[in-house]
Amino acid sequence: MINVKRITVVVIVKGKLMSVKKANVKSKIKNIAKKIPFFRNTFKKIHKQYSLLHQHGKLPWQVFSSPRVVFFKACRYFFRMRFRYDFKNSKRVLIYCIYEPSGNLKKYKHIFLKELSRLADSVYIVVNGDLSSADKEKLGKIGDLCIRENQGYDTGAFKYAIQKLKKEKLSRYDQLLMVNDTNVGPFGDLNEVFEFFSKKKVDFWGITQGEKQRDYLAINPYGYVPNHLQSFFIVVEKSLLMDNRFYEYFDRLPKINKRDEAILYHETVFTKYFSDLGYRYRPYIKYNTNSATYTKPLTFVKEFKSPIVKYSAFEKNKFKYEIHGLDLNSEVPTLIDYIRNKMNYPEDALEEILEDIEKKEVERQHILIIDGVENQIPQCTRYRVLNKKEQLESLGYKVRVVNNSKLQVSRIEYAKMVIVYRAPYSDLLSLIADLCHKYSIPILFDIDDLVIDTKYTDLLNYTKNLSQFDKKNYDSGVNNYKKAMLMCDGVITSTSDLARELKNYTDLVLLNRNLASNELIELSQRYIEHSNNSESIVKIGYFSGSITHNENFELIKSAIVNVLKRYENVELHLVGYLSLPDDLKIYSGRVIVHDYVCWEKLPELISGVDINLAPLVDNVFNRAKSEIKWLEAALVKIPTIASNIGAFKEMIVDGSTGVLANNDEWFEKLERLIISVDERKKLAENAYKHCIDHCCTSGHTDEIIDFVRRMIE
Repeated sequence: MINVKRITVVVIVKGKLMSVKKANVKSKIKNIAKKIPFFRNTFKKIHKQYSLLHQHGKLPWQVFSSPRVVFFKACRYFFRMRFRYDFKNSKRVLIYCIYEPSGNLKKYKHIFLKELSRLADSVYIVVNGDLSSADKEKLGKIGDLCIRENQGYDTGAFKYAIQKLKKEKLSRYDQLLMVNDTNVGPFGDLNEVFEFFSKKKVDFWGITQGEKQRDYLAINPYGYVPNHLQSFFIVVEKSLLMDNRFYEYFDRLPKINKRDEAILYHETVFTKYFSDLGYRYRPYIKYNTNSATYTKPLTFVKEFKSPIVKYSAFEKNKFKYEIHGLDLNSEVPTLIDYIRNKMNYPEDALEEILEDIEKKEVERQHILIIDGVENQIPQCTRYRVLNKKEQLESLGYKVRVVNNSKLQVSRIEYAKMVIVYRAPYSDLLSLIADLCHKYSIPILFDIDDLVIDTKYTDLLNYTKNLSQFDKKNYDSGVNNYKKAMLMCDGVITSTSDLARELKNYTDLVLLNRNLASNELIELSQRYIEHSNNSESIVKIGYFSGSITHNENFELIKSAIVNVLKRYENVELHLVGYLSLPDDLKIYSGRVIVHDYVCWEKLPELISGVDINLAPLVDNVFNRAKSEIKWLEAALVKIPTIASNIGAFKEMIVDGSTGVLANNDEWFEKLERLIISVDERKKLAENAYKHCIDHCCTSGHTDEIIDFVRRMIE
């Protein structure tokens, strides 16, 4: 027997047995404890569990996290007894969420809402977006209609309605129905479902449940996705509607901008949150192995008597199952026949669903770019991912970008082509490549540096100075790039020299040069007029892109020293990751060092100099580098002197759009530009015009565009 005068709860925390006295709950439990066998049984289970574990020398981490859990469970039981409702006389309120991107209400949504509304005393219809006047009039005959901005998906709509109605109104009802417009049906009597739950001791329930799984986006507060009622159809009983915490839950929901956030902030949290508070729940259909809600719609209707089919379950794409790790055949063809022959469901509504799904599958098709750099090197993500996206979109292609760390197999579901930018090998990437090969989806690896083989990276002074441990890690990364590249159909790259080297690894190599984005052009335009116009001071600038560029500056250091020695009106501006050599410290008054800046501020810095320097040590690694430094300077009308190798040699017309210098010519050619203002202006104007005409993303066609047209169109 439990002594209600002094209640002791056994709690085991981190392997330590503690006795926690909760005399302060005595008064609240005293009058109901004897009436609640569950409460007494809870203690019996605790003591029994502890005894068994103690006999085997084991202790669990936790039996109950807090004595109040026992109290909550007891109170929930009491409320369920108190608020058990009469199925026939219960009072219900329905919140129904609609989203129609076309602005025209689909027939299946009106059919389902009309049938469901027969069970409700009050109906609140929340539309995310807008509808035609005729549809608004039609819905207005069913319930109160609210048109709101399309924000937060169905979660945002439910939150909006609950905050508007408040506890004062909602607690007057026996049940709250929260339902969205992805339900197709009914394919059975909805009354039977409600009657079924009238006999169950639950505080909230739904039609189906989702499985426990990993939290791929790492935003779920539980650190994983727990078992949960799927939020497209949830009913909340009065016992929960009476609790302030139900309303506080929705008040605290964060702003939701993506579908994944709606799932991981709300759908997969709601069930466990209130279950942990002692409220009981259950789904109408407990079976959901292999995402059966979507993969076994016919089984749900025939065997489990589900009154609904999820709209997305009508998709019959076997590829969709496989990317979710399911080796299943679609039930959709048989389901459609079953509905037509066995169910009294309007044929025109069914045809509309099938036509809409086929249309959406085409509309969703896109080119997927996987960003392996993820803006850790902003210049790389900008030129090889975002600018490529802008280029493709300017020619009418839909493009989606996903960071490699957030990648899931499901992201390739509607991909017509996959581009992997500089992502290392992983089992997940390998699986995606295998699926692409199996379903004839082109997959290409994009690389803009020879970081795919240590025979190239070993040429860098940077790698030669690494410790043995750091060199091993660096080489491992290089080898993983190579492994990822080789499992793709071909390679996209940024320069002709790089393309020639990559031909040694794969037959298909596509040239897609680095291009100027619309945003970069717009930013550059602002600073053209601010270019240094002083004839008395000549500023020469070296903009170091990465820590591997110090050796390139060494190539021209002696020429720079001689210039500073001979011309006292010359300033040297150094920007980025560069150590100031001792030779230049005696000129520190005329050497201005700037920190590395984000790309948005780079046009302003470049426009502040008169001559841009772009030296490269002549080796196979550097010959593969692109002409970005020349391009960015040209856009603010600053002339460039560059090493006469690689992409510079290919893109710059010497003496017209820039100056090319061999290793022994740097002083001579730099001196010529220092002396001649007119020469600088001529080179700058020519380079600017060439880049605006030929080196911008908008409408630019090249080998990657030709390939996309052949493979997709």
